[in-house]
Amino acid sequence: MMIINRECLPRLRRGGHSLNEKRTLEVSSGQQRGRHSISKNLFQIILILCSMSACSVYASDDNDPQVVIQVLSKQVRLMREGLLEQFSMILQKDSIIADELNSSSLHGNTILFKNDRGRIDVYIDSRPVSAPFHLEIYSSTNDGICTVKLAAEERIYSLPFSVQCDSGGLRFYARERLKRYAVDSALAEYGTEFWKEKEAILALAQVIVARYFYMKNAARHKVSDFCDLTHCQVYRGRMNSAIRFNDAWMIDHEKLRHNLFFHSRCGGSTADLCAFGETGKSPGTQKLGVRDWLYREGVRLCASADCRWERSISHDELVGIFSADLKKSDSAEMRLNYNKNTFLVQIQTGAGTAEYPVETFRLKINRIKGWNFIRSNNMSISETTVNGKRQYIFQGEGLGHCVGLCQHGAVNLSRMGYTRYEILEHYFPDLAWKSKSDTADYSPYLSYCIFDMPSGSVLAMSHGPGFLRRKVPPGSVFKLIVSLYLAEERPDLFNTYMYECPGKNTRDRCMPDRCWKPKGHGAVGIQDAIANSCNLYFASLYNRIDGKKFRKFFDRLCRRLDMTAALPEITDESQWSNLLAGLDFKISFTIADYMRLVRFLYCSETMEREGTACRTAIPQPERYKILMALQNTFVRGTASGRLKPSGDPCNYRVLAEWLNRSSSEQQPEIWGKTSTIINGTNKPLSYGLFIGGSGATGIVVVLRKANGHVAAKWAEMVLSRFFVK
Repeated sequence: MMIINRECLPRLRRGGHSLNEKRTLEVSSGQQRGRHSISKNLFQIILILCSMSACSVYASDDNDPQVVIQVLSKQVRLMREGLLEQFSMILQKDSIIADELNSSSLHGNTILFKNDRGRIDVYIDSRPVSAPFHLEIYSSTNDGICTVKLAAEERIYSLPFSVQCDSGGLRFYARERLKRYAVDSALAEYGTEFWKEKEAILALAQVIVARYFYMKNAARHKVSDFCDLTHCQVYRGRMNSAIRFNDAWMIDHEKLRHNLFFHSRCGGSTADLCAFGETGKSPGTQKLGVRDWLYREGVRLCASADCRWERSISHDELVGIFSADLKKSDSAEMRLNYNKNTFLVQIQTGAGTAEYPVETFRLKINRIKGWNFIRSNNMSISETTVNGKRQYIFQGEGLGHCVGLCQHGAVNLSRMGYTRYEILEHYFPDLAWKSKSDTADYSPYLSYCIFDMPSGSVLAMSHGPGFLRRKVPPGSVFKLIVSLYLAEERPDLFNTYMYECPGKNTRDRCMPDRCWKPKGHGAVGIQDAIANSCNLYFASLYNRIDGKKFRKFFDRLCRRLDMTAALPEITDESQWSNLLAGLDFKISFTIADYMRLVRFLYCSETMEREGTACRTAIPQPERYKILMALQNTFVRGTASGRLKPSGDPCNYRVLAEWLNRSSSEQQPEIWGKTSTIINGTNKPLSYGLFIGGSGATGIVVVLRKANGHVAAKWAEMVLSRFFVK
């Protein structure tokens, strides 16, 4: 006996009508042809058979449910307004058309929708179809599609697909898996010129998925989950892109304190939810607007010449727009004021003050002047007089309501190598994450690149190729460059200099106040200083190393390795000491630079014979000592011992389980340098950095909300899994 799950039947009937109900419709009421009347029981059997293939596609998945999208609403409106002549649906040969309302089946390959003086006529293979009808288009396969041909484009929708016409007018409904829909919608929002920015696309897809779950209990539409208009998000059917939503981590919608929004351009800063009014506020939460910039570099992410705009409107016209709220006798005394802290626009008159959330104010004007007349809420308002008449000048930057994720800024972050998770936390600092299973393979904050030492080719990478352009301060990794300088230019210091690290510096004001280890490292030479990343050892070299000679060595090394970094200006001995200790975060290297540095450190004999760009004047004994010190990082240095949890729990829960399981297994011998740095986008955060390798395989790890010790443990885990594969 076969049991059919009724939820697998992809119907859209909610509150159906009596078949005898009389109604007036905007669809041709001519004699219907090509319709085959069948018994109700037989028709239900056909529906069940038609939906069985859909059942396998739309099986229950809490994280990826089937969603219903009302589509082509704009095209229906344009036809009623006489602005669109016609459009058609092209069906596959195996498609089945069932009229659920009339318990009948139809046959055909093309459904035509034609404008006849504001009335929409419907034809199946030139045969007119009269209303009312609820057409369900199925496929006998799991990957059935239909193609909608519009005037300037074609759209592909998955089957089953619904075409309904009754007292509610003509409506179209597509069905898709949530994650597929989210990606296709994000691609449609961005446009093809930005499709290569995968991290920005998937960041927006994450927002759309979270919006679905957040709004389930407060749906905007009676029948569908979304529409394809801008007040939901743009959707043009399936997109021809290889991008898929397969993230192990998703926004935890159950912990959202407010809905998530996005817009085209913010112009430098995003707006608070109160831009939408009292109903948009989230009581008891922090201010939600953020600066859209890289705080350390001072680089604005959403800024360009075409981002700026200016509009003017006469006093009389503005009075006309708001006439329902103003008394004519008060209009002469009217004044405008926009408070950017509260996102309220005040219209002051002799009778009092009327306040509008800035988005309400903007839309009131745009409904009269055009949808992008006042282009964004990031604006200022001033008053002037032209030919004796008062005018209001609106000057601003951006496009849209400016709340939430800025698509333009997200693209720039993606181009700079930031991940979707970093992009999302840039715009939504209070997000929480959940894994799609009890344990996810990797942390959402982990980024890495595995590469071949001899060739430099990338073997595996956590995110797209933009990650190689990502700039990250070296922190303690800079100590390696200092060590290379000593090995080449000052072998006397390299081989004999010792320093007693007390943990806390009370003797030399030019040096940092303390080492990272409170009790200090004791007496250390170069090898122990590298393995244990002793800040005070390297800082103490400030009066032993010539700054000009070091700068020449650094420039020569960068040219040799094709690295683009530059040393910051140094004005005193204290700054010089901090730079040597890796505490100056004004310098940055790209991930590709770190790969070159790792290859230079490894620099096998084969690479030297083949003329690889790692030739150096550094003597082999000194180079060997540096490599041995980097191996000791895992033996008695900063990456040794048991995992010491630090930062966000996402970074060490799965890692701890793996380390416990693998403690008795043979692990690859790994070497490298740890670093804990201050980095981030619009606010400083702790990051862990690790560079190193195992054998002829190199790795660079960047770990958000963590330190260098945890980053090194992740490098160990990632390399172990890579070698197993």
